[in-house]
Order: sequence, then C-alpha cells, then structure tokens
Amino acid sequence: METFKEFKERINSFQKRTLDLGNEYFKVNQSLAQKVGKDNKFKNFYGDTVVFALDSAVKQKLSEWSDLLYVKAPECFCERLASPYFHMTLHDLSGSASLTGLSDTMSGNQLKITEKREEIQKFANCKIKVKSNYIFNMVGLSLVLGLQPADGGGYRKLTELYSVFDCIKPLSYPFTPHITLAYFNVNGFSARSAKILEETVNTLNKNQIEIELDADRLFYQRFTGMNGYKNIIKLCQ
Repeated sequence: METFKEFKERINSFQKRTLDLGNEYFKVNQSLAQKVGKDNKFKNFYGDTVVFALDSAVKQKLSEWSDLLYVKAPECFCERLASPYFHMTLHDLSGSASLTGLSDTMSGNQLKITEKREEIQKFANCKIKVKSNYIFNMVGLSLVLGLQPADGGGYRKLTELYSVFDCIKPLSYPFTPHITLAYFNVNGFSARSAKILEETVNTLNKNQIEIELDADRLFYQRFTGMNGYKNIIKLCQ
C-alpha cells in the first residue's frame, strides 16, 4: 500500500477544487450503460461489496448537495441516487449486468469473509475520522466526493482494514475513498450544461465536511442496482 504522503499526492493530482469538464459535448464512459439505460433509469446490476454506512446527519448534508446539483443541472444526470443508500465503499468485490455465474462468485466471497470474521472483529469499536476533499468526475461515470483520513494513524487503520478484503478479491486500481453523489446522464450533455455544472460544483467545493467512519457500521452488502443495496452481514459486533 501507499504511504499516507503518497496517497495524498496521488488523490490531489486529480481531485481539484475547480471542476473541469472540457469545452465540448461531454461524453460519458461507455461502461455507464451497464448500470443506466437509455431512458436514464437504473438498470439491474448485481454484485457484492463492503461498505461503511453513514450516519443520518452526513446523509442529510449529502442529500442537500445532491439537491443543488439536480436543481442547477438536471440534464447532466440520470435517475437520482436515493439518499438512504449513500455510503463509502471500503472494497469492491464483484459486479455484473448478468447473474450468470455471479451467484457462485458472491457465495464464495461471503464464505471467505465469514472465515475472516475473527480478523475483522479486531477492528470492532474502531472509529476513523476522515474529511472531504473535493467533488470530482470519477472516470466519466459519476460525480463523487473524495475523502481522506484526517491523519496518518487513521490512514493506517483504514488501509489495514482494506487489506483484509483485498486478500479476498485483489483490485487492479488503488484505493480512492469516496462517496458517489450522482451518476451522469448516460447520453452525455452539452458544453453549456457542463459549464453550469462546473460552476455549481465549484461552489460546493468551498465547503468541507468531517465524517466518522465507524467499524460498527461496516457491512457486507449485495446489490441489484444502484438503488438496491441490502445488508447481508454486520461485520463488527
């Protein structure tokens, strides 16, 4: 894993206070079509994940920010994420538009997690303070709120916990803590709309919030779409 210094240097290389979506028609990442239909409604998309649930005050603040995004630039987004599902993903496990073969994969993931319960339980009562960085464009799929631990000790705890699940399903991309606020319009949007969105995000990026990630709110979840998450296992109890 990266050192805390390396982590901060990497995320600050692309998480900027000023959002820049370019000066042309904004084209989204083609993989968004796996999750969002041409009508901009969420499609069935299946998988499992490990997430930190957020407290109600944080979800309320994020909902207010989402409100502003959808009021100012509704044409930039697809169906809205339901605020009860706002979360911080600790570690992705699986995801697919098809259930073929996926049930066995998820069953295997769940079994491996169950076998690691004693190791996971060592993090019971662990609380990690993080602070928001900036809202940024996540690879042409969505607008997300970047997060970073408040100090090196918090970073160490978070990465140690991440490593438990990375042994189950190693990922090819580095850990970038974030909360997804909204998925883009699957058809893209005009340069004019992009400028309105940039101005809105740049205003929001003047704010910063602090969040406490509580291991007692860490869950193994399965999902059937971006508004369809279900807690399967409470991991620390």
